[in-house]
Amino acid sequence: MSNEIILLNITGEDRPGLTGKITEILGRYHATVLDIGQTNLHHQLSLGIMFLLQNVEHSGDLFRDVLFCCTELGVQVRFTPISESEYDAWVGRQGKSRYVVTLLGHIITARQISLVTQCLAQKGLNIDSILRLTGRKSIKNPTKHTRACIEFSLRGEPRDRKEMQSKLMRLSSEMEIDFSFQRDDMFRRMRRLICFDMDSTLIQTECIDELAERNGVGKEVRAITESAMRGEIDFKESFT
Repeated sequence: MSNEIILLNITGEDRPGLTGKITEILGRYHATVLDIGQTNLHHQLSLGIMFLLQNVEHSGDLFRDVLFCCTELGVQVRFTPISESEYDAWVGRQGKSRYVVTLLGHIITARQISLVTQCLAQKGLNIDSILRLTGRKSIKNPTKHTRACIEFSLRGEPRDRKEMQSKLMRLSSEMEIDFSFQRDDMFRRMRRLICFDMDSTLIQTECIDELAERNGVGKEVRAITESAMRGEIDFKESFT
């Protein structure tokens, strides 16, 4: 066997410089990094590195050095051998289409995530990664106008995309959350213009109420706005 592919998984309390120390050891043995990913949740680290080692006669020394380093840092390590056929099959799956679903709400609950991810799985999409886009919310000192936003990176081609998007729209209404479903390509990252409802979305006020206040009819217009929001009159009627 001329080459050896190893998946290295490290978990435990995050330590400054850990990634640098591990990759320094891999570099010492001339390992080639095939894939790498890291997450940190409440100071708990999960680091994965898949690497190719050509000098297989030194693999035992490499494992020993990594193990000693992880022991000193107080983290757990696991080595998993990957066959070349398994690796090639994994690489073949990387060519599938990629999408991003962004989930936005005042808060995000486990039930909301469950319904969204079940919908995605039923349509043949697999989650590659999940990323929080907003800051953490304080429980002891919550602020009134906060948002929670997470992003799902997906792989695959959705079966019946229209039906999937219709179901997500229903969930948006029922679960009081907003969605964005986009193809993850260079054009998504190059966008510079976003058009969406501003009042009570981008800013925490209704502009028409503020304009009415300046013109001395704030109370009357605010009552009409609130009636429209409750669904008692439609928006065209409220504007009239």
